[in-house]
Amino acid sequence: MVIKQDKYQVEAKKHFASLLKGIELFIEKHPIVNYIEFDYYVVHNMTLFSIEPNFDFSLLETTIRYINKSLPSIKRIFTKPIIVLKENDDVLPVENARIINQGTFQYLANHSQHVENITARGVKPRKLLTRVYEDDYTIYENVIFCNLVDDILYFASKNRHILSNLLYASDIMRFNILEKVNHLNYFLAIGKLHTGYIRDFSHYLALSNRLLVELNQITKSIQPRLNKPIYQKNKRRNTDIRLKKTNIFLMQKDYKQVFKTHKYLSGKGVIIPNESVDFDEEWINKYYSKFVQLLIIFALGHYNFEVDPKIKMDLNNLNVEFSYKDWRVTVQNNEDDSMLLYFKKNTYYRVMIVGYNYDDEKLKTQIIKRRLHDVIKVDPFEYDYVNNDNMSISMDDIDSFRRLQQVILKGMIYTDTVREVCPFCGGTLEKQKNGNGHTCSNCQLSIHKNTCPETKLYYFYTTIPEGRHKSNLHKNISEDKWQESKRVESEMFYKNITKLSQDGSIICPYCKKIHVSIG
Repeated sequence: MVIKQDKYQVEAKKHFASLLKGIELFIEKHPIVNYIEFDYYVVHNMTLFSIEPNFDFSLLETTIRYINKSLPSIKRIFTKPIIVLKENDDVLPVENARIINQGTFQYLANHSQHVENITARGVKPRKLLTRVYEDDYTIYENVIFCNLVDDILYFASKNRHILSNLLYASDIMRFNILEKVNHLNYFLAIGKLHTGYIRDFSHYLALSNRLLVELNQITKSIQPRLNKPIYQKNKRRNTDIRLKKTNIFLMQKDYKQVFKTHKYLSGKGVIIPNESVDFDEEWINKYYSKFVQLLIIFALGHYNFEVDPKIKMDLNNLNVEFSYKDWRVTVQNNEDDSMLLYFKKNTYYRVMIVGYNYDDEKLKTQIIKRRLHDVIKVDPFEYDYVNNDNMSISMDDIDSFRRLQQVILKGMIYTDTVREVCPFCGGTLEKQKNGNGHTCSNCQLSIHKNTCPETKLYYFYTTIPEGRHKSNLHKNISEDKWQESKRVESEMFYKNITKLSQDGSIICPYCKKIHVSIG
């Protein structure tokens, strides 16, 4: 079906579909594999993590320089744009009427409903036809200007995301080797996910930092000015209007710079043309589900779980059991592109993973039918840990497999009623002297139980020693929304099984409030 979306959503979905094509080709070529073969293909034939393969730092640097050159003109146009005075006739209450003429009296004579009273002294009108003058910001040049502003903001946002991913991956490689707070198989896992790109880009790190700062400055220069009338009055505009020379673009210096910048960005492919794309949503949902399925297998295999190497996994109809000590996890896929994780030890815990656009009414039925304990919606497009409850699972985010490992850790904790073996490292759990939870003598992970005071339902949560929190190890907090979300989410190095607040507190999974202080 043809989905009506803006051009930025279309570009993002086209890029996403191109990545999923590799998943489709892999499953067509290797529909049935054992785990040893799967592990080999992760390194050699399968892409579970990818960053822009042909990222052009030189073009980015040149484009940023060109945009910076036009910023003073853009700021001045925001402050004092060229407008025309538009006049209209309008019927207004008497107290608001400013200009009256012969037409005013003729209109009143023909519309008696606007007469309040007639006396011997004359007519007392309730409303009058008056001429209204207002500023018109919707001239052609201002529409082009607003389109350019949107394209620059998208360009900045897109490249900030790429550079942030690159710098973040470099950061975790540099710090976590020394901190020893990650799972034993963590570095083995990211090594297999092709983090060789970090070494390839190592000589670009200083440049990446500088370009990221400049992109942030571009955004900060434009974003606060979007409340100006020139932008607000043109919110409903033609976003596909073509650039052409006009007297204003030729004669007025600031608009002339806008014309030049628009022309340059169009030539470099920065300005995205509007196009109608026939997306096969069923195909996208199917192979996004397959990607998540492959990533779950990878996450389990690098979280101590094993599967009999003789067992063949049918990737089109997956139903396979993994085990670690006394824990069992069964992974199944369904015809509706959802997945089931069944955890079992002393008791059971059922989790269903669905796509971001899964039907809510159908989901309610599935919760009852399958007696689910938890439902997780995964989203390949939007990452906002602080404000979004969906789990971000995408091919360009190296932490995607770690979020699935949080689900695995949660299932292990909820199915263990004995509390003797640490689900994270396999060490020995010891009951705390105050009786409030159990702590691993090896990795220092603590498991606690609490009751929500509003719903009266119990839940488990985990803690790590305060000195091991990421914010205590390196203070790289950023005002950038993406980096702030990363900081909050990774505060406990993905050892938490409940959501964290911005100050690192445990958020209740039921009422979404904070009942426990871990500071």
